[in-house]
Parts: sequence; structure tokens; C-alpha cells
Amino acid sequence: MYKTVTFEIAGICNAKCPWCVTGNRSLLESGYPSSFINIEDFEKAIDRLIEFKLIGDKTVIILYNWGEPLIHPQFNAILKILNSRNIAFSISTNASKPVKVERGLLSQLREVSISMPGFSQKSYDRIHRFKFKKILRNIDVILENFRKAGFIGDVRVSYHLYQFNLGEMQAAKDFCDQRQIEFYPYVAYLNDFNLTSSYFNDSLPYETLKKLSKDLLLYYIEETIALAPKNYVCPQYDMLTIDEGCNVLTCCVVPKDHAEYSIGSLFDLSPEEIKKLKVSQKICKECLSSGQAYLAHNAPCPNFILEQKRSKIPNFIKRNIPEPLKLFIKKLLGQD
Repeated sequence: MYKTVTFEIAGICNAKCPWCVTGNRSLLESGYPSSFINIEDFEKAIDRLIEFKLIGDKTVIILYNWGEPLIHPQFNAILKILNSRNIAFSISTNASKPVKVERGLLSQLREVSISMPGFSQKSYDRIHRFKFKKILRNIDVILENFRKAGFIGDVRVSYHLYQFNLGEMQAAKDFCDQRQIEFYPYVAYLNDFNLTSSYFNDSLPYETLKKLSKDLLLYYIEETIALAPKNYVCPQYDMLTIDEGCNVLTCCVVPKDHAEYSIGSLFDLSPEEIKKLKVSQKICKECLSSGQAYLAHNAPCPNFILEQKRSKIPNFIKRNIPEPLKLFIKKLLGQD
């Protein structure tokens, strides 16, 4: 049984992030178009995972990988399938599209993560390419819609740290604090396997490397890889990733144009084949030996955020307990 299953319901993203394999359109241009998952296929896939005991009451389905889930035209239908089977799920969104959710469909929603590439129009012009003020309004609308639909879980802003948005971090944190949203900044990274591989083997074109050096924080790469244990086991071995075509993927990073992108269709593989093939791909050995696997799962986060996280009171508790009890909990956690 897998505790974490990444299920791409929308292989399409409307953001234009230059360092993401979806946003920079490199896959589309190389002949690997993406699409939205068919509702009938999604339901069939979920039932197959349940039948094979690959998911259960301890599983959380992550409804995103490289795509934007809230732009799926039948998003509510997706939620109905999960809700009717009591399957927990989480969502990440760029907040570009507010969506109304039918009441009662979010009882299994565990977390909403909002990706943010900065806190100004200038930063959004460099990465997501959305109207910044509209995104801020959308965040409030999305949260209001989700609360009305019964969501009581945590909301976090995943603030991607770039060289150009470090000075905007405090304003973003203030915005989050005002709404009781968890503020979680971490270093932005190359979400493009081919670009990352080229960076590692020093084969990036000069112009790409020049632009990369002006956007991303690269100081940590070598020192992070140096910390990798000799027998490091990639967390992807214990996770299942499925794309919008119901293909079981080697992991959540290997792109569609790679020969070992998928180990086969979920509808053709047995549970034993899935478990065996996921850990026996050649690309996994290369990724582990180069340090990419460790780097991808250990993006640096500012120490002051990590310290707050260790003693964090979940937002849903903050919202639903009396003030005297909040103060008592804070004292226990040493936050007074």
C-alpha cells in the first residue's frame, strides 16, 4: 500500500514558468502534448488501485504533478469520485482560476498549497506571467469557496525563493499571517529533468546558463549533494506516480520524452510488476549516482521557517479552539 500517490489530473498548466518542463513548453514543442484526464478513466484507475490494495485509508492522493488541477473542466467530478470512496487528497494551485466546489466534496481534502514566485508584478512577470493583484484576489476567493464547501484543513503558500524576490518575502509572510495561512519559503529549483541533467554535466547552452544564473539560487547544489548518504534511498520508491493517461511513471520527475518515463499502463500491470519495475529502471541508478535524486528531495528552506514548523499549531486548530486554549497550547510549545 502506498501512503502517497501523485495522480496528474491535468497535464496542462496555464503558467509559463521558464524553469518548469510544463511552463517552458519544451515537451509540447518536442511532440509530447498533454491533456486532462478522462473522468471515466480516473474512476476506473482509482477503483483498480483500491482493488489491488495499492491505496487505502492511510493514502493521500496528490492531484498534481506538472499540471494545474483547478483548470480541469470536470474538477468537481474528480472530487465526487474521491469523496464517494473516502480517499484523502491534497491540491496545489497557482491560484490563477477560482473554482466553486459543491458542498460536502472537500471533507477528504487534507491540504491546499498555493505556489507563489514572489510578491510583486515584477516577479510574476518573470515566472508565472499572471496579473499579481488578480492572484491575490483569487487566493481569497478560492479559500472562501473551499471553506464554504466544508474544507477545514491547512493552507500553505509555497513561496519559491529566487534571487529577485528575496526582498519580497516579508510582505508575502504578512499577507499569509493576516489570513492564517502557513508561509513556507524554499529555494526554487530546476523542475526540468533534461535541463538539470545538462547543468550537472556542464552542457547547458551559454545563454540558458546566463539566464539561469540570474534567476535561481545555485550556491547550495554542490554542498547539498555532498550531504547525501552513501546508501541513499530515493523517496520515489515508496511513492506511486500516475499521469493523465493512467500510465504508471518511474517517478514524478522523469519527462515524457525519456525512454523510461513510464513502466506501463496501470490497467495492464499487476501490483507485483509495479513494485518491481519502479525500482529497477536504469535512469534511477543514474539519478542516484549523480546526486539529482537527493537534491530534488532536499530543497533548502530558511532556518527560521524550519524552527517555526517544528512547533507549529495547525491552522485548523487555530481557527476552531477558544482563545484561552490557544494560549495554553502556545505555552506548552514554548511559543509565548
